[in-house]
Amino acid sequence: MDNKAYYELLESKFPTYKEFTVIPVRDNGEPLVPIGAEFSGKVYILEDYKQFTGEQIFVRSQVLKMLVQAQKELKALRPDYDLEILCGYRHPEIQERIHSEHKNWLKEHGPHLEGDELTEAAHRFAAAPDVAGHPTGGAVDVQIVGPDGAPIDMGPAFEPSKDVYVFSPFVERAVWKNRQLLRNCMVKAGFAPFDGEWWHFAYGDREWASYYGKPEAIYQQIRFQL
Repeated sequence: MDNKAYYELLESKFPTYKEFTVIPVRDNGEPLVPIGAEFSGKVYILEDYKQFTGEQIFVRSQVLKMLVQAQKELKALRPDYDLEILCGYRHPEIQERIHSEHKNWLKEHGPHLEGDELTEAAHRFAAAPDVAGHPTGGAVDVQIVGPDGAPIDMGPAFEPSKDVYVFSPFVERAVWKNRQLLRNCMVKAGFAPFDGEWWHFAYGDREWASYYGKPEAIYQQIRFQL
């Protein structure tokens, strides 16, 4: 089996934009809260997000509890490692920009696609704004850092490479093991993994509902700004 066939097999297992659009949402009213001292891991504030959330990362209150548990799971296996949160809540305006930028990238570098096909292809690397999990406060992007504070090797990250797929067979064995360590700790805490991006996990949104076979999502998108 060649590389393309392997990637296509992996992609066939990913949830699609179209599948997400039919999942109903009934928000449970849970508040957004900042990740504070109760989380003993690390946080990294992305510059683009500061206009909406300042020097903090926000998530739904249950998500924060789950991140605390995921950090405990990691520490039980590797006391010298920490989770680092790179993104939680993302304002819809940022999500719209990221998705649009990826559409434009695909137009330049990918096969010729239009309409729903283009949206679906872009959604694989940058979720379509109307179904994206980050604007609900339920999705998080995380990595593992070592005792020196530097990220451990997880392979390609935050780029349109198909080797960001969790189960890509074309990454080094150490990278594969590191990805499984992260995935294991997050799933044990109750998150749904997205195997198209090793760093992305969700609770309460459509992705979580799809992964665990829930009848509806419990987090709606929010337009929040400090």
